[in-house]
This record gives sequence, structure tokens and C-alpha cells, in this order.
Amino acid sequence: MTIAPMVRVTLCGLSGDKTAVLESLQALGVLHLIPLRTPGPLTPDDPAARRRADTAFHHLRDCREKLTPWPLGKAFDAEAVIAETMENRRTLRRLTDRRDELDQLIEALEPWGEFRLPEPALLRGERLWLYAVPVKDRAALDRLDLPWAVVGRSETALHVAVIAADPPPPGALPVPQVETGDATLAELRDERAHLGIAIEVAERARADLTRWRLALGATLAAAEDADDRRAAADQTLDIDRVFAVQGWAPADGALGLRQLAEAQNLALLVEPPRPDDQPPTLLRAEGKRKAMGSDLTSFYMSPGYRSWDPSIVVFASFAIFFAMILADAGYALLIGVATGFYWKRLGATGPGLRFRAFLASLTAAALIYGVAAGSYFGFRPPTGGWLERLVFLDVTDFEAMMRLSILIGAAHITIALAAVASLARFRGKGIAALGWIGVIAGGLAFWLAQGTTVGQFAPVLLIGGLGAVFYGGLTGQPPGATIGPRLGAAFLGLTGVTKLFGDLLSYLRLFALGLASASLAGTFNQLATDIHGSQPGIGLLLAILVFLFGHAINLAIGLMSGVVHGLRLNYIEFFGWGLPEEGYPFRAFAKREMTA
Repeated sequence: MTIAPMVRVTLCGLSGDKTAVLESLQALGVLHLIPLRTPGPLTPDDPAARRRADTAFHHLRDCREKLTPWPLGKAFDAEAVIAETMENRRTLRRLTDRRDELDQLIEALEPWGEFRLPEPALLRGERLWLYAVPVKDRAALDRLDLPWAVVGRSETALHVAVIAADPPPPGALPVPQVETGDATLAELRDERAHLGIAIEVAERARADLTRWRLALGATLAAAEDADDRRAAADQTLDIDRVFAVQGWAPADGALGLRQLAEAQNLALLVEPPRPDDQPPTLLRAEGKRKAMGSDLTSFYMSPGYRSWDPSIVVFASFAIFFAMILADAGYALLIGVATGFYWKRLGATGPGLRFRAFLASLTAAALIYGVAAGSYFGFRPPTGGWLERLVFLDVTDFEAMMRLSILIGAAHITIALAAVASLARFRGKGIAALGWIGVIAGGLAFWLAQGTTVGQFAPVLLIGGLGAVFYGGLTGQPPGATIGPRLGAAFLGLTGVTKLFGDLLSYLRLFALGLASASLAGTFNQLATDIHGSQPGIGLLLAILVFLFGHAINLAIGLMSGVVHGLRLNYIEFFGWGLPEEGYPFRAFAKREMTA
């Protein structure tokens, strides 16, 4: 994966051809427009109609049962389809709202059985008010000043009828009044059955309308493309009868622009970026599966155009960090099973294909680490078996795991610094980056190799590294800078030693979170074992519930921790040392893709 080289492209033509030229540029889809004047407001022809059409399209696209769409060449009355779709949407919403209301009424009335409340005239103006009072709140009935009677009971509640002309005050009982309505339970169930049929009829009509989703999506895409062309037209430079449009394009897209210029008799100027230019950043990967690393990178920021593409490092390090935090082969297998279950569905789209490869990589990394740590849902492999022979990590060994976490952090930050040094061609910032690498090496030698031959070089590496940092800050200033700013930058650079120390310690979260995951898994296993042993019979069921619930919670925590902290170590610590310059993403002036 690399940052695509850019060229500045300027096209000039007659004003009368501007609309056709912009349509051709949009169809080509390789130009990131540079405004040559302040753009005007983007106002669609009819915002209300656009929102209505968009709502109708999403109603059809979200339908569970989609029929084969009509081809785009078939006659299509957009207004009629939109009107019918919106009416179907309103009908379904009305029916489903009433269904939910009936479900609540039926659920509330089922414990009371089949009845109809008497009219107030039959009770001399009094009415019955029903409450389901929890058994634990039985004392509240003794404090009630109104006549009441228990007409039924369940294991958890007393079904109470209160007699009053007006509704009892809200605080009369600790539960709200049961909403009964005017219909009996049988009538409610009958209405619910008819309502289910009506919803099925409406859903079938919705499915029939999905045949128009492709045509409706194309209409919406064309309208959005027209909006983009209007915005582009407001950014061109217009003088007399001539217009100019300018933008950044990938270097390999210049051939298509030259062919367009020749076909439409346009003047074309292609220039490389000047030193003071800031082109957009386009991260490229060979194949959709490999683009997941660039997705992870661009999720947080876009590297500067003259920076470097960290996508491969981010992808690989995130998988390692995720595996160390999850720290269990059993959990990794569950992720793999879920990935396999949705494998075909994820492969239906480009983003899904990338996400599928991403999940497969995480599964492989977590499985390898879990096997190496010897943890399978918190259980150790059988003694003397081949799985035990694969174990070479002990997550409960504090000293060893702390060393491993710090070494991984040192390697991670060293890669970032090495990239900066290479990019700066070992001048200025590059020298400072090499100095920080020396500081890291010296600190590790001082910590891990005291009393050895390597440890004797620790002071040299530390002092030499800090000296290189000072020299890099001194020489890395713009030409013409006086000695004052140079010395200030040099001394300010040395203060980064505290940041480096803190960032390296931040990688200890890999050890801490992995240990927490393993400890929780073992704790839930022990709880399940104790319950099973202490309560024969029902204890087995309780033990299974504790085991499943506990590991579900631990897996959820592990997934969240692995994602959040795995990304954090890349975005904060790694990017902080390796990507000091942030860019902006390449946005092609192109036609919208339809998703039907």
C-alpha cells in the first residue's frame, strides 16, 4: 500500500461547453477539484421532493424480501412509484404501531382471563380499576383508602380490582394501572390475527415495489450527480467566454484526462506538485482484501501527501494487539465461527470483502496467540498432550509479560521513527528520529542487559541519542533561522523524552488487559465448578448458565478492549511518533454508486 503520486491538472475550454466537460469529468472520476473561486450555496431543485424520494428508496432497499429488479430501460414513472411506496410505508407504520399496542394489551390482560368491565351505570357510577401488585408490595394494599379485592394471583403478583368513580391517584399503589381498553381478550386476539394478515399483505406489496428500486436508485444518483455538477460549476474560473477547471489527479489518471481533452478540444496543463503545494492523500492497495489496512488508517486520519503510508504496520500491529488482549484460543474460535457463518454475505460487497479478510486475520492472530498462551475458554490444555507442547507463554508471569509488552512497544515506535528518518533523508527531523531510536535502544539495554557487555553501551546509546535529538532540532529549522529559534527548538526536542517514556509504558495495557481476560475466564470457570459441586441436580444447570453468561461477558469485554486499545496504541502512540504531519483525503469528482 502506498500514497498515490498526484499531478495538478488544469483544463480550459469555451463556456458553452462547460456543462458537457463537467459531465465527462464526473464520468471519468479521477479529479479532486480545486476551487478557483468561492463556491456558491448548493441548493437542490426541490429539497422536499428529494427527501421524499430518498425515504422511499431506503424503504425499498431495507425490505427483507427483494424481488428481481426491472432493467433500467423499462418505462418508469418515478412520481407514481414514490407516491405508492410512501403510502405503503405509512400503512406499514400504522399497522405495526397498532400491532405493538395490541401485543402490550394482550400481555397485560392475559393473567386476568376473559372478561369485560361493567359499565359505570351498572355500578351506580363507580368503576373498576385493575392493578398487578407485586407480592412483595402487599402492604401497600392495607394503606389504600378505596375498596379493593384480590381477584387472582400469580407467583409474583396479586391481581387487584379497585372500586372508585375516578381514577385513583398515581401514588395510590406502587405500580401503574393496567390498561384494559373496551375490548375483551378474545376480541383483542382476533384483531391481532387480522392485523398480522394485513401486515403480510402490505409487506408483499412492498416486495412487489422493490422491483423499482434499481430505477429509483438511478434517479436519485442522477439527481445527486447533478448537485455535484452544480457545485463544480460554481468553483470554475469563468472569464468572458472561457472557463477553467483545476484539480488534483493520480499520476496514472493523466492519460484519461489527455484523451478527454483531445476529444473535447480542451487546453490541458499537467504539472507536478510544487514544494509549497499540499495535494490530497490517496492510499492505494493491490486488491480489495489488502485495503483493510488503509481503511484502519483513514478511519482516524489521512497521512500527509509527503509522508508515508503506515497501513501495513497498522494492520499487522492491530492484529497482534487484539490477540494479546483477547488472550484465548476458544474466544478466537468463536470469532472464526461467526466469520464463517457470514462469509458469503460479507463477500457480496467491496467493504464487506475487506472486513471479511480483516476478521479472518484477527481470528488467525488471536488463535495463534491463544494456543501459545495455552488458554481455551480459561482452561489449560491436557497435561502431556500436543496442545501443551505448543504453549510457550505464561500470561500470569508478570515480569516476562511486562518485558514482552515493552519490547513490542519499543519495536512499534522504532518502526515509526525509522520511517520518519528515511523520509527526512537523515536530515533535521530524520537525525532526531535516529536519536530517539538510540534512546530507546539505550533504555532497553540499561533495563534488560545490566551487568553484560551490551549493558555497558547503554550510557553511550542514551547520551548519543539525546545528542542526535538536540542536533536534529538545531539543524531542522527553516533556512535563515537565527541561533535563538534553533536552540529553542533543540532544547524543546529534548523534552520529548518524557513523552517517549510514557508512550512506552502505555504498551503495558497489552499485558494488563490480557491478564484480566485470562483471570476473568478462570474465575467464571471456578464459579461454575463450585456451583456444580455444591448443589447436586439443579447445580449443573446453574453452572452451565454461569459458564455461558460469564464467558459471554468476558468475550464482549475482550472484543471492546481489543478494538479500543488496539486502535489507541496505533492512533496515539504510533502516529504520534511516525506521522507528525496530517493531510486530507482524496475526494474524486465522480458519479455516485448505486446500492440497490
